[in-house]
Amino acid sequence: MKIGRRRSLSARGGRLRAAFLVLNLDGMGGTSRSAITQANALARRGHLDVRLVSVTRSGDRPHYDIDPSIRVDYLCDVRPADQGVADPRADRPSVLVPKRWDGQFSALTDHGLSAHLPELDVDVLVTVTPALLAVAVQLVRRGVAIVHQEHRSSADRVGGMEPLLAFAPRADAVALLTESTASWLAAQLGAVAPEIVVMPNPLPIAEQPRSSLDSRTIVAAGRIVQEKQFIHLVRAFEQVADELPGWRVRILGDGPLREELVAHVAKAGLADRVELPGSVTDMAPEWAAAAVCALSSRTEGFPLVAQEAMSAGVPVVTYDCPSGPRELVEHEVSGLLVGAGSKAGLAAALLRLGADDDLRERLGAGALEAAKRYDADVIAAQWEEVFGRVVDRRRAIVRDEGTLQEGGTRVRSSRTTPPFTREQGPVDPPLVTPVEARHEALTLATRAADRAGDGWFVIPLHDAAAPTVVVPAAHRRAFLDGLADAPDHLSLRDPGDRGWPERRGTVEAMRATLANAAPNRLALEPWPRAKGRRSHLAEDAGVEIEFWDRLPDGTLVAPRPNRWTSRVPAEAPRTQVSVAGVTVPTVAAMATPTAHEVTFPIDVVYTWVDGDDPEWQAARDAREGSDARREAAGQARFRSRDELRYSMRSVHAHAPWVRTIHLVTAGQRPEWLADDPRVKVVDHREILPADALPTFNSQAIETALHRVPGLAEHFVYVNDDVFLGRPVRPELFFSPGGDFAAYVGDGAIGLPGSANKPFLHAAANNRRLLEDAFGVTITQVMAHTPHPQRISVLREVEERFPEALARTARAPFRSEGDVSLLSSLAQHYGLLTGTAFEGAAEHAFVDLSNARVERQLRQLRARDKHFFCVGDHHDFAVDAAEVDQLLGDFLEDYFPVRAPWER
Repeated sequence: MKIGRRRSLSARGGRLRAAFLVLNLDGMGGTSRSAITQANALARRGHLDVRLVSVTRSGDRPHYDIDPSIRVDYLCDVRPADQGVADPRADRPSVLVPKRWDGQFSALTDHGLSAHLPELDVDVLVTVTPALLAVAVQLVRRGVAIVHQEHRSSADRVGGMEPLLAFAPRADAVALLTESTASWLAAQLGAVAPEIVVMPNPLPIAEQPRSSLDSRTIVAAGRIVQEKQFIHLVRAFEQVADELPGWRVRILGDGPLREELVAHVAKAGLADRVELPGSVTDMAPEWAAAAVCALSSRTEGFPLVAQEAMSAGVPVVTYDCPSGPRELVEHEVSGLLVGAGSKAGLAAALLRLGADDDLRERLGAGALEAAKRYDADVIAAQWEEVFGRVVDRRRAIVRDEGTLQEGGTRVRSSRTTPPFTREQGPVDPPLVTPVEARHEALTLATRAADRAGDGWFVIPLHDAAAPTVVVPAAHRRAFLDGLADAPDHLSLRDPGDRGWPERRGTVEAMRATLANAAPNRLALEPWPRAKGRRSHLAEDAGVEIEFWDRLPDGTLVAPRPNRWTSRVPAEAPRTQVSVAGVTVPTVAAMATPTAHEVTFPIDVVYTWVDGDDPEWQAARDAREGSDARREAAGQARFRSRDELRYSMRSVHAHAPWVRTIHLVTAGQRPEWLADDPRVKVVDHREILPADALPTFNSQAIETALHRVPGLAEHFVYVNDDVFLGRPVRPELFFSPGGDFAAYVGDGAIGLPGSANKPFLHAAANNRRLLEDAFGVTITQVMAHTPHPQRISVLREVEERFPEALARTARAPFRSEGDVSLLSSLAQHYGLLTGTAFEGAAEHAFVDLSNARVERQLRQLRARDKHFFCVGDHHDFAVDAAEVDQLLGDFLEDYFPVRAPWER
């Protein structure tokens, strides 16, 4: 059914014809109200032919007044049977709009849309929901320009995401309510994004009476649902009610959580000061009688409640929630922004406005001035510019195609919008370790906090991902100003809490972006990517900053949970600690190590030989009983590609908590290794019996590593072809109580008698020993990872299986009688005796001999593995010299920071 007056284009003097496509004009929905307000404003200006198209008709007339010059079309009648003719198609599901997109569509709406949209004779069609956008781009003529106006906070939405992202590229333009949501959509769509514009909702055309701001009334309005979080407002008011005598809260609206809210008001003893009168049909008198407007929502598209309050000269206190408040309310100019979800911050803001008449007057005047930007005529003029642009572009596209035929695939416009976030830094990262980068970031952050004001402190690292600089929220702007001298290789990241998308930029750019924002936390850290790849400073190299709100008594309140407390009273004892080499203030209770972190000393032990040393080679050739098998004594077992240098670099960069590195060798020393107190070279003669030397068997050397002089009880055994791929904490290797991790591999030891490689022979021998001792069978080999160990456990194993270890120690080359003490036996023994636990870590093995070596090395550049091993072999699928070059280039690129012990 269609109603309305038809006017031809020629009768209108050649003006553009625009239509708004809405689901239903007859209800009280905010989207329909916005469409009607925009249409009315455009009609009043007289520059366009304006039409409203409603998919359904549910009442006898639209709920909101429509300008008489506007044509109104209804496509489907869904009124009850006693008011119209019931149609059985209304009960069947829609094909055009799947229920997961929008459950309000049906086979009846499919019929109405399919019958009328292809015949729609307009120049531009505005859709107001993602489902309507999806239908429009498939059904309207190719000559009609489509503009989609997105009304919800898209970055936090659930329903409608799929059709929005799928069909937005086929629109001629997409209008979003705020810059933040526009940037979000541009980042989601990337190169296929259409023209994206920011177009806020207009204020109602009727003039709004101004408030005198002396009523001592805080007004909030909206449907009483979880999203609006009115209980936050009540709890915030509860904190300051005694400080604001005569003030009251008035929450207008209805909804399923109303009774729950009433009960909480009664429990808080505020029944005489918090009013819940229900819904009102005209908000203008309410705003004229308000002194403060309060928004406590989890998300807001572009809150009309705040717009209307501001048009009455009422200042707004609002959570800085996605996505509209920070773009509607200018902090300290037209209202006060509070960190999203911070009830303490909301309470403090209400107290400021309630207790300071001059502040309330100043912000009220600012709100009135700001509201002029949303005058319906101002917004309508902006729409006319957009419509003219997209229609010209659409006509050019159709003209270039040489046809105005119906149907077919729509051609999107080519304009795109810059992405929302950047991961790539503007400059190369400095050649420093993550802990050195953290030192720089923490120094800058603490300097900025000190300049901003007193009360700040640092939550030390402990076993967390990063230390946290706590700054009173009132100093947020001053703190950001204090970061002005940050270098370009550091970025400022907004983690995107409480529905905000994550954003990153240079400190300068983010300071500008956050100038009118109230983020609860930020991170100051190096850029995670450099030269198109993950940087060596991508992790564990920055600091977090949290902004804590201050209660009237000086107590600081945390915006999110932490391990210690949700509140720090002003009189809480403070002390000084060292974090990443920076001396900082902290709360005394936070300075003590926790039960979750490892505090005992940990060493690293390497075994290494220079296989190119002629004397060593001669000794190997002369050793009696040499095993001829290449797997046991071949040159590949001793080939050096400088792996040790880079493996030790990985420890320096990624495990700065290591106390001492012990390098166990056959009387040799790498030519690049300088004297350094952190590295001790140990000769085989110091730990192995004389009759076991010289040895060329790593499993023999393993039997004696716990005898290294001065070795810590807890140490990590690392082969020179194993690398730490990312920053690691000691808790990855040991429990706080001292148990060690055993990284069980995927490979099976195999059935008895099936071993065909030296390491499997050793695994089978380990299995026999443990079966005899404990009556259980081990099935898996250990992964190619670093191996945490304990001296006391190794001594216990030695005492329990002395013959097996002595036999292995005296085998000059790997033999079928060996056990593998540090790379299998001790781990399984620990698991069986309760001194070890099965560890969890991401690790990789690269076989340098296979054809996939280049691809495997490239995959490691993602830096997502805790450890990786580059295993050698005798036979290569790729030329050995090429492998040498590939590995050398990879290691230098992956570990670019020289260790202090390198010459």
